[in-house]
Amino acid sequence: MTTPRDSRGITRRTFLSTAAAGLSAGAALWPHPTTAQKGRVVFATWGGSWEEAMRKAWFQPFTQKTGIEVVTVSGPDYGKVRAMVKAGQTEWDIVECNPDFQWIGPREGLLERLDFKVIDRTPIVPDPKLVTEYSVPQVFWARVMVYNTKQFSKENHPRSWQDVWDLNRFPGKRALYSKTNGGSLEIALLADGVPPDKLYPLDVNRALKSLDRIKSQVIWYDTNQQITQYMVGGQFAVGIAPDGRALAAIGQSAPIAIEYNQSILTWSAFVVPKGAPNREGAMSLLAYVLTPQAQAAIAMAFPYGPVVAKAYDSIPPERAAILAGGPQQAGRYILADERWWAENLNEVTEKFTAWRIA
Repeated sequence: MTTPRDSRGITRRTFLSTAAAGLSAGAALWPHPTTAQKGRVVFATWGGSWEEAMRKAWFQPFTQKTGIEVVTVSGPDYGKVRAMVKAGQTEWDIVECNPDFQWIGPREGLLERLDFKVIDRTPIVPDPKLVTEYSVPQVFWARVMVYNTKQFSKENHPRSWQDVWDLNRFPGKRALYSKTNGGSLEIALLADGVPPDKLYPLDVNRALKSLDRIKSQVIWYDTNQQITQYMVGGQFAVGIAPDGRALAAIGQSAPIAIEYNQSILTWSAFVVPKGAPNREGAMSLLAYVLTPQAQAAIAMAFPYGPVVAKAYDSIPPERAAILAGGPQQAGRYILADERWWAENLNEVTEKFTAWRIA
């Protein structure tokens, strides 16, 4: 998951000051204990300005309503979760994670079952991948096509991954993520004519053959910071990047634009480690952040899409247009099968790495 910068247009300070009032007024709409709970919830986060946005949009209003303090720790490392749980010394109550862990964690006995008597899952976007007995989604984000505006115009730029693979019509370097499940295999299959609804299970050998066609023109990036630098520097013609990073780069006057067609939609997830010190408080916090008001607040603070559709009732159309999974992007994105990745990542990584260094 990326950590994009603040949104443009409505300032974060302006929105959150009004959002806090709205959340307070709408507090009766979310399920919470009849008496205020005390204590604290320890939340493991990726940190940075993303943590700051969560604190203002989610944690502070939650504390005001329940009396439960939310304490953050940086670096939600899977290895740390394993070590704590196996040692019987769990220190964290909630962990934000990539969606693969919502299947890996239960398989290894690392997670608590969620209490859906407290957490209302009915407003969450209906898809069997998004909610498990051990996880709920946090926000949507997407890997999007980005193109160099000095090379291509709004009227004449790649609009599909088949276009991106057309080196004659759209010449120049392609920027792809070196991470195995970073979208390169999916877009290679789309470029080779695989229909979006037939993408999974991925035909890895076919994807690598497709990538062979553009391999000589690929610039690989290893981190989200690196692709941001490439975008700001205008170092490639077209590529794939996290939407938040792309929007942040555009905010820095990078010579790029986003083509939302055939975006690869994914999400981040919440899980509760086995033996969490304040399991009850964790369930209350998860119930709160999945309310429409709280989902709207975070969507206005950062360009992440709500996982609760009703949140869009409170989001201006111009803001909704850039949010992953939003109604204005319907039909333009493909939801990643993160369960398939959780089950196949190691094997596919071996093949992908061997192909890259060949």
